[in-house]
Amino acid sequence: MIFYSGLGYLVIVLFVAPLVVIGGLLYKGFGIDVLAAQSWLPLHSLMVLGAVLVFVVGWLANRKMVEDITYEKSGPVTILKPWHTLYWVRMEYWGPIALIFYFVFAAIRYFK
Repeated sequence: MIFYSGLGYLVIVLFVAPLVVIGGLLYKGFGIDVLAAQSWLPLHSLMVLGAVLVFVVGWLANRKMVEDITYEKSGPVTILKPWHTLYWVRMEYWGPIALIFYFVFAAIRYFK
């Protein structure tokens, strides 16, 4: 089950979108298959582009915070919370997190 708020569901879509879109254009236009290429550079570049895209969209979306007012004995307390999250983690933090996951899995596959 995926827990998200706001645009948090776009994290996975934005991370994979450059691979699908640009990879498809490279294959149709130039015959370059980024998944079967001899070099890992095209695939790694598209994954880095996806992480940058997630970070930028998350940063732009979370510029304005949501005010959450709680009432305590001393009076009302205003807490600012991000609106766009995935698993309670801010959307812009998922760019580097997804990139780390990708490179760990790529390293495990490479050294097997």
